[in-house]
Amino acid sequence: MKKVLSIVFFLMTTLCTFGQVFTDDLHVTSGAGRTTDYTQKEVELKREGGSRYKVTFKKLAPMAYKTFGDFVIDNVRSTVDAETGVTTFSTSATEGKWVNVTSTAAIGGVTEGSKSTLTSFTATLSADKSKFVAELNFMTMGSDVSVVFGKQIDTAINTLTTAGDNTYVEIYNLGGVRIQHLQRGINIVRTANGKVKKLLVK
Repeated sequence: MKKVLSIVFFLMTTLCTFGQVFTDDLHVTSGAGRTTDYTQKEVELKREGGSRYKVTFKKLAPMAYKTFGDFVIDNVRSTVDAETGVTTFSTSATEGKWVNVTSTAAIGGVTEGSKSTLTSFTATLSADKSKFVAELNFMTMGSDVSVVFGKQIDTAINTLTTAGDNTYVEIYNLGGVRIQHLQRGINIVRTANGKVKKLLVK
């Protein structure tokens, strides 16, 4: 039994040493309040020694569907809860670095090796090392960007339907352009019963 536990511990340590990549949903909220949801995004957690790690958000798109490159946070420290086995990560770093930048990055003023001010970063890794959840806030071009990885975020309105004749059949933004989903701010909706109303989504 001790040999089995030793092998499992060795394998888990080795995975973290060489970098473990997690694939999950990612939500990005720009300074304008627009949230863009992505599926199958990757974050790499790599041990750099002791309880020190590097976290890399692969192919991060701080503007809607405009990938800038990989966003790297160094000097990430870990602590393990003795009761639950959950690992919590935080950093004292004040900047994150952009690597493997794309040509699209220029619109955000991002170049290879450039840095963005990091305003907050927290993350957790489940006891079985299978689920990584991270929340990140950073500044780019003077605008705050919020990133949530591996966790469902709450929105003001999660569905497009309500009871009875109040089902939303058409949604428009303030510019009169028809949109598929409610957006933050003021939306104009037409319900199944023919009523048109303004709807504020916070």
